[in-house]
Amino acid sequence: MAYMAASSKEDIYMGWGAEAVGLDVQIAIIPCVSPEAEPADGDYHDATWDGSEARLLIGAGTDVVLTPGQYVVWGRLTAGTRRPVRRSGLLTIGTP
Repeated sequence: MAYMAASSKEDIYMGWGAEAVGLDVQIAIIPCVSPEAEPADGDYHDATWDGSEARLLIGAGTDVVLTPGQYVVWGRLTAGTRRPVRRSGLLTIGTP
């Protein structure tokens, strides 16, 4: 489980493997209401590649500002007609 202060601005990473590099990649971070709950299309944000990991800048001053709580991180790729979705893990946002 990763931890981040609510006042922080930093990248989160999600590993996919070298074969995925160059495909369209997105990351969603949703409240941990139920670990099985999947994000809606509107929850995803375009990510970039850093080696074989997808990267998304989140936190203060970005499009993804999270309040204190626990979240589930998800990623998805678009490869032609295929769209694999993977759960990456939990992210805890602490109080500033």
